[in-house]
Amino acid sequence: MKHIWKRAMAVLLVSVMVAPLCLGCGDENGEGKVTITIGEITDLTGPASPAIITLHYALEDMVRHYNEEEIIPGVKLDIVSWDTKYDAARQVPGYDWVRGKGAKVIISVTPDTGVYLKPFADRDEFPLFNLSTDLGMLEPPGWVFTMSTPISWGLVTLMDWVRENHWDDDLGTPKIGLVGWAENVIVSIDADIEDYVEKNPDEWEYAGVRTTPFGTVTWSGEVDALKDCDYVCAYGFPTGAIINEFHERGYSPVFLDSMTGSAYRGFLMDLVGFPGLDGMLSANISLYRDQTTPMVEQAKEILDRYRPGEAEEIIAAGFSYIGGWHNLTAAFQILHQAIDAVGAENLTSQAIYDAAVNYKATGAIWEGYPEWNFSPTKRYLINDVTMYEFQEAAGDMVRITDYWIPLVK
Repeated sequence: MKHIWKRAMAVLLVSVMVAPLCLGCGDENGEGKVTITIGEITDLTGPASPAIITLHYALEDMVRHYNEEEIIPGVKLDIVSWDTKYDAARQVPGYDWVRGKGAKVIISVTPDTGVYLKPFADRDEFPLFNLSTDLGMLEPPGWVFTMSTPISWGLVTLMDWVRENHWDDDLGTPKIGLVGWAENVIVSIDADIEDYVEKNPDEWEYAGVRTTPFGTVTWSGEVDALKDCDYVCAYGFPTGAIINEFHERGYSPVFLDSMTGSAYRGFLMDLVGFPGLDGMLSANISLYRDQTTPMVEQAKEILDRYRPGEAEEIIAAGFSYIGGWHNLTAAFQILHQAIDAVGAENLTSQAIYDAAVNYKATGAIWEGYPEWNFSPTKRYLINDVTMYEFQEAAGDMVRITDYWIPLVK
């Protein structure tokens, strides 16, 4: 499993070598088609890459699928990719770089990217689709459209579900803690947990958040501070090290996840193994390989077609490929609708914006999902989550609700 995410550096080098060939928007590809360039800003080699490198593969495969099937007649899609290395200082240069390479729209991945780039996208009236969400992207509603929902909303929705379906009331009031690097997202999570507990004081006790500077690898003090918690949310890349620290010290909370641990599945398997992950609960906005919806089946079929020797390993890495497929499906449908409205030669930022604010996730491919949407004032696509559990007996993540749960905000 380890070599999937270690392959990221090679992917980056190939992307950099190919990028100069993917310029602009015009009928210059020798195929009688208009080339439309998509800019990608993501972490290919930094600490988020174990969770999202396979999402980069999904974007490559989506573009290839659209081109080979000629889903948008008369159009050829290209990608230019910028590696942020999960470094805040590389966000704005990446925005300028992909636009300089002719990108008509940007697809970005990590929550910090959308937050950092929102002022620039709004200033330039340039459409940016971020595949994950932080509250800082949503207000005021502008040119950043998030193809998911805030991680903090997913977590408090999971807390609400846990209180009704998982916790034994005979044990009193459950206690929850939060731990991770001091990032923008964890600040949002902390604020939303605190607000939720204040509104439901008889339902939960909050032990607070314990953070360390970005890049910290030891967690003894933070874990000891949360040792009495019944539930712990560990966010992002440090999750595996944090879980191991809890277990090594003899503490055994139930770990709660919102959309990230499930994306780090393979990475967590390498660090922790399923005995240590058993029982971890995860609120998710997408479905995994245990489901047979048209979206999941299409993602698996495309993956088998384009990456047959890697398909099982890519799926086992986590939610990012199959889950990312539904994020990207929405983004590409918006692009398609914009082109249909004005023509490829006349595609503008305003046309993409207009298609986005009127978008609804409908059609046969969306069977099994709710009808999610944007609006002139709503910048997050997804309104519901479903629950998964890491189960050692199954050797996988298993869906434990056969329904979608409206978000608690």
